[in-house]
Amino acid sequence: MPGFLMENDAGARDLLPQRGEQALAAALLRARGDAAQVADDKACLVLLNNYLKLWRKGHLWVSSSPGSEALSQAVAAAAPTQESAPAARQPTLRLLTPRTLVIHLPSFSPPHRAALEALLRKQRAALLSHPNWIIDVRDNDGGADSSYAPLLPWLLAEQPVSVGVEWLSTPANQRAHEQICARYAPGDAACALFAQSVLAALRAVPAGSWARVQADRFVYERGVVPEKRRPQKVAVLMDRDCGSSCEQFLLTVRQGLGVKLLGRPSFGALDYSNMRPFALPSGRRDLWYATSRSLRLPQLPVDASGVLPDILLPELQAPTDAAAELQAVQRWLEGGSLQRAAAAGHGKP
Repeated sequence: MPGFLMENDAGARDLLPQRGEQALAAALLRARGDAAQVADDKACLVLLNNYLKLWRKGHLWVSSSPGSEALSQAVAAAAPTQESAPAARQPTLRLLTPRTLVIHLPSFSPPHRAALEALLRKQRAALLSHPNWIIDVRDNDGGADSSYAPLLPWLLAEQPVSVGVEWLSTPANQRAHEQICARYAPGDAACALFAQSVLAALRAVPAGSWARVQADRFVYERGVVPEKRRPQKVAVLMDRDCGSSCEQFLLTVRQGLGVKLLGRPSFGALDYSNMRPFALPSGRRDLWYATSRSLRLPQLPVDASGVLPDILLPELQAPTDAAAELQAVQRWLEGGSLQRAAAAGHGKP
């Protein structure tokens, strides 16, 4: 894996001096020694992912390959779940009071875009009649930026500004982009169009070079037509589980003049992104690695500390704290206190 990462991962060359070449070499020797003692697939995945965390805490992992039934349970225990899109993680909307509603977005996995579009259509009357919105992404596991696009006309009246990425061009990365849509979003025309634009840019530069799909570093978004009646106040609830595309969502919606981020800093896995799989020699496991680097670097890194909230809230400690925090934010939007009620036996938060 180290040789492959140094050649193909968008962040490996940047991170090697930070982590220390000798430290990573020593970790590799330890991991190889421990691998000789591994007795089952689950322990193998744990070992591989623990080693990769020494390179980067997010956007770098090993999972079982599709169709590898023997490892399906091990993946759930040892690796992130960015590929999954279970029905339980569909977007939902709930009316809290006559003035406030909450939209819960547990995932931005590509299949959830259609579900979000359907939800916004079905609940349009409620959206128009409630001036206060809470958007809960505290447990959002990322996915694709396009999945939250249907929500942006409700949140951004002003032209949003984003910072682009550059793509590392290598033969392995080109093959990965050729195959990603068939595996990750079959039948998704937007995915296919995006992958083709990336491939065209990669093929236009020498191997080992960086390519840009958009020449400009700063992108002034066009084409988002804002809703005429938007919420007056929007509170986005965030926490450390919010990573990857969830963090890009935070960077985008915080540009809305009526939007505030509340909670704890996000996970910190966005600087090196656009994950692609590479089949490991066994044919039973894939190494997922980053193929792009944000042009926010080095001025505005996210991986080191996450996206920071506008208002820092206390940690969630008791099982009831998440619901109490939601109630506190609702009360705050309606002119009351943001202090949440203390859980029994836990004193003041």
